[in-house]
Amino acid sequence: MGFMIPAVMKKKLRPSFGTLRFMVVLIAVVLPAFFASHGNAQCLNPSPELLFYRGAIIPDVIPSVPCEFQQLKIFYPDAFPFLFPPVFFNESLSQSQTLAAPHVEVFGDGEFPFFGCYTLLMVDPDAPSPTNTSISQVIHWIVTNIPWALSILSEITTAPANVVLPYIPPTPIAGRHRYILLLYEQTNCSFFPPAPGRILFSAEAFVSRYGLIGPVAGIYFGVTAGE
Repeated sequence: MGFMIPAVMKKKLRPSFGTLRFMVVLIAVVLPAFFASHGNAQCLNPSPELLFYRGAIIPDVIPSVPCEFQQLKIFYPDAFPFLFPPVFFNESLSQSQTLAAPHVEVFGDGEFPFFGCYTLLMVDPDAPSPTNTSISQVIHWIVTNIPWALSILSEITTAPANVVLPYIPPTPIAGRHRYILLLYEQTNCSFFPPAPGRILFSAEAFVSRYGLIGPVAGIYFGVTAGE
């Protein structure tokens, strides 16, 4: 003889109309509203985008990212890129760790592979300090014409890539600065913009002026003054 659930318990186990209505509202209204304010509501996997919201990269540096946005894999130190894991979102690094330019992988994943040529930007939106951003953004690195078929052992600065501004390491004066690397798709593989000034740079204005697409990938980390 099987176990019988009393009729009274069956009645209690049934969700009430009020509970069902709450669940419908949660799914149809609350969750899309959350992702609309913290990411793209249409993205099935908004995790990288949400991390950019969480670090205030959106809207401090860029207004949004597409659903195909991926984590950009960078490795410090560059001399031994495969002995260390890639930098993770908002990781704290020291100034000594970031003296030399990182090793950067430009591949894309299986679902959204990269093709064509790309531009890399590295900016600091917290200069001279997180509470006084009067000279932000500081642009630390610009490389254009990076080919998608770059060898995993090759540097992104290798020809035919074009170094518009060479890498300068993080040197925060006060507080913890965010350093953001953003990868954009180009409309062609012949992009040779003039070098901008290092301070009062705007990633959004640069991208708009030259018709870049994206960002398709990105990462950010932090370096604190004196560390």
